[in-house]
Amino acid sequence: MAEGTLVPAWEGLWDEDDEGAYLVGGRCGACGGLALGLRPICPHCHREGTLVAEAVGRRGCLYSATVIHQAPPGFEAPYRVGYVDIGEGLRVFAHVQAGQDAPGAGNAVALHIAAVKTAPDGQAQSGPFYAAAEGDAK
Repeated sequence: MAEGTLVPAWEGLWDEDDEGAYLVGGRCGACGGLALGLRPICPHCHREGTLVAEAVGRRGCLYSATVIHQAPPGFEAPYRVGYVDIGEGLRVFAHVQAGQDAPGAGNAVALHIAAVKTAPDGQAQSGPFYAAAEGDAK
């Protein structure tokens, strides 16, 4: 990855507070449905302007993962990605820790923010990255 200050690869996808990194979810004030990200329309009841930001995805359970050996522009192969079942009932797709200490399916993972890609101008861009965690998977 390129050197320098990390900027979000996907604006508004994640944030941080005193407890650490989290994904930004949107909870519908009308139907109670939860979606990843803030959207203008609830994907559950299709009402406009009802989603309110909610911190989600700090921890989860790795559902499955694979190693990407042929990367698209901006990504450096090999890297690992997978589906993570987060405690709020959503399944997200994200970068996942690789190597000797890599979590396997069913293992607990915790969200971190890390350099995940490089912009065409060489700027490192940050995004969600799940790594092995202690304790219960949810």
